[in-house]
Amino acid sequence: FIAMLYVATGKTSWVLIGVIGVAAGIAVVSQFLTYVQARFDAWLNAFDPTLMEDRSYQLTQGIFGLAHGGLLGTGLGQGRPYITPVAESDFIITALGEEIGLIGLFAILCLYMVFVSRGLRIGVAGQDDFGKLLSVGLAFTIGLQVFIMVGGVTRVIPLTGLTTPFLAAGGSSLLSNWLIVGLLLRISDAVRRQPRVVIG
Repeated sequence: FIAMLYVATGKTSWVLIGVIGVAAGIAVVSQFLTYVQARFDAWLNAFDPTLMEDRSYQLTQGIFGLAHGGLLGTGLGQGRPYITPVAESDFIITALGEEIGLIGLFAILCLYMVFVSRGLRIGVAGQDDFGKLLSVGLAFTIGLQVFIMVGGVTRVIPLTGLTTPFLAAGGSSLLSNWLIVGLLLRISDAVRRQPRVVIG
């Protein structure tokens, strides 16, 4: 929502107001909702032995898997992703990080970056306001999902229940992500066909 407001208006004040509102909302929600408190507790104290048995077991196992992969990884099919619960969906990044290593994960993140940047470029190149907002919003949605999931499994931010686009198991997630690709391709085609303004 904040990204769309910024694209529509071009005013950074909306971004600042939105970030302050999000921070205030997180502070309030983390104080009153017990399951949010539990997620924050598991995030901040993931290696506490009392939490590792219950709340942060999945998170710590994922981190150990990433550490086991190291720089080059153990090799495809040579890792032990089954030790991390739900490694095929929520923690697919840690499973891949163990087998293809930091270099392979970096390559995957670069592909996501190219995808998001192309979506943003489609929006910037378009002359139609609706197409511009739609393509920027769709590209930002993919980028935000990747940030939340990669940040969650690496303890940069608290873990949430999103899926990693195009990688994690989940039919509805995969379908919606391919719909986003289709919409971006359609908008890109319309941008390419639009008449160019020639200044002579």
